[in-house]
Amino acid sequence: MTDIIFEIENFISECWANIFAEVYDTVVYMDHSAIECLHWYTAGKGYLMLKNAGAVAVYEFGMYQFQYVKVNSTKKAVIVSTSGDPAFYQRTIRLILAKNAFESCTVYCGAPCCTTDHSDTSMEDKLDYIKLKKDIKTWMVSENISQEPAVNITYMPLFIAHLNKNLFVTPPYGDLMPPLDGNIPNDTSFKLNLLAKSFHKLFDSIGVKLDIYSVGKLSSRLAESLESCTFSSEHKSHPSRVSTGLSLIFIDRTLDLCTPTSNNTKSFLTKVLRTFPRLPHHGNDIAIDMSPVIGAITGILQAYQTPGCLASMEEGTMDRFILQTEKELLAIANQSLNDMSSVKDSPKLKTPVRISGHSLEKVLNKIQTINSIDSMMMHADKLQSILAIIETLTSQKAGQLELLTSLEKLALQNLSASRESSSILIQLSNIVRTRLQRGLDIENLLALLTHIYALAGTQIRFSAQQERQLEESIADAIFEDFQMLKKHPLTSKKSTYQLTLSLLEVEDIATAQETSRRIASRIICTLRSVAEQRSMLQDYRFCMIKPSSQEMIRHVSVLEQITKDIICSDTNRELRDLHQRPSSFISAGFNSILRGKAKHHPCDNPHVLIYIVGGITAEEAKIIQETISIHGNKKSSPIILAGSTLLNPLDIVNKIFFC
Repeated sequence: MTDIIFEIENFISECWANIFAEVYDTVVYMDHSAIECLHWYTAGKGYLMLKNAGAVAVYEFGMYQFQYVKVNSTKKAVIVSTSGDPAFYQRTIRLILAKNAFESCTVYCGAPCCTTDHSDTSMEDKLDYIKLKKDIKTWMVSENISQEPAVNITYMPLFIAHLNKNLFVTPPYGDLMPPLDGNIPNDTSFKLNLLAKSFHKLFDSIGVKLDIYSVGKLSSRLAESLESCTFSSEHKSHPSRVSTGLSLIFIDRTLDLCTPTSNNTKSFLTKVLRTFPRLPHHGNDIAIDMSPVIGAITGILQAYQTPGCLASMEEGTMDRFILQTEKELLAIANQSLNDMSSVKDSPKLKTPVRISGHSLEKVLNKIQTINSIDSMMMHADKLQSILAIIETLTSQKAGQLELLTSLEKLALQNLSASRESSSILIQLSNIVRTRLQRGLDIENLLALLTHIYALAGTQIRFSAQQERQLEESIADAIFEDFQMLKKHPLTSKKSTYQLTLSLLEVEDIATAQETSRRIASRIICTLRSVAEQRSMLQDYRFCMIKPSSQEMIRHVSVLEQITKDIICSDTNRELRDLHQRPSSFISAGFNSILRGKAKHHPCDNPHVLIYIVGGITAEEAKIIQETISIHGNKKSSPIILAGSTLLNPLDIVNKIFFC
C-alpha cells in the first residue's frame, strides 16, 4: 500500500530541490509564506540551506514592502512567491527589478498559468505567464542590461509545512476562516480556488484518486473547486497515474469554536503556543528566548540574535509536546539536563524530590555557569525544548491560564446542571467588571465567552436580560481600555484588540462611550452567531455530550465525533453530515456494479485526510491519535490531520471579532 505521507514529503522535497538547483550565484527573494514552508522543511535552517546551495543573498518580501536592497554581486535573481494575485507579481517584481540590472530572472509562482487553468475564475484574476514574462523582460531591458534577458516562470505550489509525520498546515492560507454569516467574500473564494489547485497538483502528481467530503459551507465551496480541478484533469488526453485512494474531508472551523478557544486541554503544546510570541511573519512557530543558555546579547549583535523555535528542536519533540503529559515532559527534560552535566570534572546534580519548571530552571542555570557557550550549543535542539517547558510552566501567563481553565470547568458544570436557567453569563459579567483585579484582559475573556457560546450551541438559550447585562459589562470594559490607552500609549507591540482601539482614534469621552457600546453590541451579535453554527448539522450538532450513564457531561469536539464515526461505525452506515462530491458518486456507481455496493464511507479508501478550513489545534492532534489508539483496528484507515494554521484561543478572537 502506498504511504501517502512519504509521497507528500517526496513531492515537497522535489519542489525545494528544483529551487535549490536554481539558486547558485543568484539573489533569492521569498515571500513570508514560502519562507515559513521552507522553515519547517529545513528544521529552521532555511537561510543556511539556501546559502549552502550557492545563493549570494536572501531577502524576504511582503505585499506592502516597497524597499529592496540593490545587489551588485550577481546578475541573476530567483523569486519565490505563494501568491496567486497577478497584481502582486506585477507590483512586487517591478519594484525588485527597478533596483537592479539583472540579466536572468526565474520566478516560482504559487498559481498555475491561466492557459492551463480551467476553473471559472475571471481572466483578470488569473496569472498569465506569457504576459508576466513579457512584462518582466520589458522591466529588465529598461535597466540598460548588456544582453537579452532570460526569464523563466514555473508553477510551484509551495503550500505545505509538516509539523510532524501525521500533521501539516498550509501557511499561504493561514488567514482563512469560514464567515459566521455564511457569505463568502470574493477574496476568500479566490483563495479557495488557489488552495484547490494546490491540492489537485499535489495529489495528481503523486497518483492519488480522491473521494471528497465536506462539512460546512466554506468547506463545500472548497470541495467543489477541487472537484472541478479533478474533473478537468480526468478529461485531458493523457491519463493520470493512480496508485491509491484517499478520502479527503474538509471541515469548517466555525462548526466547533469551543475546542480552539479552550485552555482546559491535555496537550502541552497548547500551553506552549499560549505562552510564547510567534516568530516574526510566522503563523505556526514560536520565538524562544535563548539568553538563559547563551547569555544576554547587547549592542549591534542584538539585531542578529536568533530565537529558538519548534521547527529546529530535535526530531520527535512535537510528538511529545502534543501527546505526553506535563509530568512525563518534566522527567524527560530533567534527564536531558543530567546527561548534559555528565561530563568530566562536572559536579553531579541532585535530582529534586519534585521536578517542576523552577527546579529545571535552577539546574539549567547551574550548568550554564559551568559550561562554555560552545558546549551548551552542542545540545541546542534539546535546550530549546527544555526552555520551552521551563518558560511555559514559570511564566506569569501560567497563573492566568489556570484561572481561565477553572472558569471553563465552572461554565461546563453550570451549563450541564442548570441548562436554560444557567447563571453563567451573570457570573461572567461580574468577572469582566473585575478583570483587572483578577489579572485578566478582555481578549482572553472574549475567548472564554466564545468557548461558552460555542459549547452551548442551540442546546441552551441564554436569557435576553443576562445578555444585556453582559453587553453592558463588555462596553464598560472597552471604555476603560480606551481610557488606559489614551493615558498610557503602548510603545511595544500592540495586540490586535489594542491596535483596533488605537486606530479608531477616539478623542472625547462621549464618543469613546458610544463606540464602546457599538463594539460590545457587535460582540454579542457575533457570540449569538457562534452558537448557531452547528444548527444545520444532524449528527454533530452538540458538543456537550454524556457518553454513558456512568460519566459526567463533557465537552466532545466535532473532530473527535467525526473521527470516532469514521473508524468505528459500520461502513454501510451513511455519515449524514459528510457531504460527498457528485463525481465521487459517479465513481461509486461503477464500484457498485463491480463490488456490489456504493462508496459512501471514507474508510472505503486506505487513507483519510481531514483538513480543517480555519485552522487546527494541538489538542485536536492529540484527540485523533488517542481516538485511533483506543477505537482503531488493523482495518482502520490511517488518518492524517491538516489545517490552514495552528491555532491558540487568541487567534480565534482576532479572526472572528477584529478582522
